[in-house]
Amino acid sequence: MQSADADENNPPVRPIQVPAEIELSTLQIEPGQRQRDEDAIQDVRDARGSRSGPMAARLASLEAIVRQQQGEIQRLRDRVGLLEAGHVPASNKRAKLAPPPADAFSPLGDEAVAYCASYLGACDLPSLVDGAARQIFHEAATADEKECLTRYEGEETHVKLLKELEGLRKPLELDILFAGVSHFEGSKATIQFNRCNDDEGSAIISSHIMRSGRHYAKFKVKQMACDEINIGIIRPLLKKNNRMDFDFHPVIREDFISDYESDVDFTIRASHWGDGNVNCCTYFGEDGSCWWSSGEGTRNVCREWSGNEGMGDDPCTMGLLLDLNAGTLTVYKNSRRLGVMMRGLTGEYCWMVTPLAECMIGVERAVPPE
Repeated sequence: MQSADADENNPPVRPIQVPAEIELSTLQIEPGQRQRDEDAIQDVRDARGSRSGPMAARLASLEAIVRQQQGEIQRLRDRVGLLEAGHVPASNKRAKLAPPPADAFSPLGDEAVAYCASYLGACDLPSLVDGAARQIFHEAATADEKECLTRYEGEETHVKLLKELEGLRKPLELDILFAGVSHFEGSKATIQFNRCNDDEGSAIISSHIMRSGRHYAKFKVKQMACDEINIGIIRPLLKKNNRMDFDFHPVIREDFISDYESDVDFTIRASHWGDGNVNCCTYFGEDGSCWWSSGEGTRNVCREWSGNEGMGDDPCTMGLLLDLNAGTLTVYKNSRRLGVMMRGLTGEYCWMVTPLAECMIGVERAVPPE
């Protein structure tokens, strides 16, 4: 029969039933274990029977933390709902991406964090994280940055889009190298080409992918043996190995996609090329001509375009404006606009430099000259 002082907050402790076939004399009890067990039982009793017990205090603290986190989660959901309804802040001022401190949850402890997470379903947590990323992106990105990062619906999360925003704000790098090319003094923004073949150059590619909007890059020719330098754009690619013993000069090849397939993979982003067939396009500094290739059987050299002009014999700064809204590539020389070199561009591109003679070139993002 239940005792008078037993209630729902202090249920009776059920005795442990030891099977008859186990001899109590065979049980090995670690020294001090009995006292620890008794202390633990007493803690449970204190927690259940007294609000001043240590376990009760711990539970009360966890419950307060959970209530606080539930309130924060609800407020976050409300803000995400406003964003989805189109209530985006009108300010176009670039906001600094400020990730939460690494120790943001350390005061809670692992146990409390796990306890809070248990209130979210398996499907709720990813959607909540993506909703938070969406909010951060819309509040942090400028109008120009949003235009450059249109989201691929159905295949790209806002977390991935936020990562792309961080990449868009980093300095440009020419980080995919081929034969004869090296970085200058450890900087991936400056390359030097130290070898020259009669017929072949070797490309240097930026891994940053431009998918939409307007992108302007300055190519500072710091040293040059002559003006036989190509600068332009190419489809995103994956270098399959670390070989540095082969020249890569795609724009002069009609079938460069298949010609280089043992070392370079162009298929990784082919679904985002659009309808255009200009898969590589460069400005040639010797005479200002435009070289382009589909890489799939078509190549052309356009020596006449409105404003075409050679680079000249002295070091200079060449600028390229890739406008994926208009589908054009415009050339600048020392901040002076020469003209639109190519039209009909669609899909994704990366920056590329292909020197044919010894030179040193640096690249950086910039604002197009007026």
